[in-house]
Parts: sequence; structure tokens; C-alpha cells
Amino acid sequence: MTSRAIPKFDKNNDLRRISSALHRLAIAASGNLGSDCYIHAAIAQEMLNRLGVSSKLVAGYAAWRVGNDDGDVILHAPLPNMPSQPGSVAYHMWLEVNNHLIDFTTYQLRHKALQMDKLDGGTTTVTWCPDYLAVPKKSVSSLRAVIQLRAGMYFYKQDTAIENIILSAARPLDDDDVNTAWLLYQNQELCVFGPNNMYHDAG
Repeated sequence: MTSRAIPKFDKNNDLRRISSALHRLAIAASGNLGSDCYIHAAIAQEMLNRLGVSSKLVAGYAAWRVGNDDGDVILHAPLPNMPSQPGSVAYHMWLEVNNHLIDFTTYQLRHKALQMDKLDGGTTTVTWCPDYLAVPKKSVSSLRAVIQLRAGMYFYKQDTAIENIILSAARPLDDDDVNTAWLLYQNQELCVFGPNNMYHDAG
């Protein structure tokens, strides 16, 4: 009996292909675009498993400096003196592989900025919006630096209490979503249509 052959993992190419697959799937079918980090990370973890790469789901806080003006920061983290909202927890989820973190949601930073501007009436300039991040953990900046300095900086901090809450409440992955993402990974030119496309077309 022979074991199933595991494809050779090509870091840059495979991460780009996973990112593209998740992007196409979410744009077509995500019901929570901009706040669907768990689904991105969990499906990506399964895809990496199929490529023979072990990864860890991590939850905590994150922030991204998307432009160089004062307000060009997107936060998934509480600030000092920020009032807490009952039933709401600011958090983000990503993957870690060895000493690297991988975040497949950063393509959504422009969308997040638009959502934020609608809520607070501000104007966020987005000059930095990578398709995904795959970076050494040592490259992570402090939250203070991200808030005060320049575009392209990012903050991630694991919080095990939040992680336990999120993972214990998470629903099992939908096999159809995982298999669709894998099909999109294998077929980079394949388009996917879902509820979001139909709503957009109907509008």
C-alpha cells in the first residue's frame, strides 16, 4: 500500500495561489466580507495541510498602517480608554508556520477602510494593501509604531484567552467551501459565482 503523494510545497507560488483562491471564493460568497478572518485562516490551514505544511491557527490583535496620514490605520485591537461594546470583541485571526505569520485577509484592507469611513465619516487613504502577508514574526512592529509611523507597517499579537473563546465557538468548516477553495487553487483562471455576485448583478 502506497501513501498519497504530497505535492512539493513552493512557498511563494503556493501562497499566491491559496490567496487567489480564497479571494475569489470570499468575493463571491462570503456573508461577512471584512470580518471573515476565521474562515480565511481555517480554510487556508486545510489547504496547507493538503500541501504537506503544518500550520497553527492564532487569534489575537492586529493593526495595519495603510497610508501615511494620521488616520490611515485599521485596527482589530482595543485602544486605551476605548469603551467596550457588550457582546463584541475586537480580534483578528491568522496562521503561523514555524517563525512566520501568514494572513490571507490583507487584500480586504481597502474594503475595511471603506466600512470604517462609512461608520465614522472619515477618509482613509489606502496606499498599502497587499494580497496577503507571509512574513517573519520578528518583522512585526509595536501597536504604537503602527499608529504613529508609516504605511506598510503591521502589528500582530496573540491573545490565548481570545483564541480559546473563538476556537471553542467556531463551527466546523463546510466541506463544500474547502473543496471549492481547493478547486480554485488548482485552477487559477476559474471564476466563481455566488450570492454576492448575484446581488451585485441584480443591483
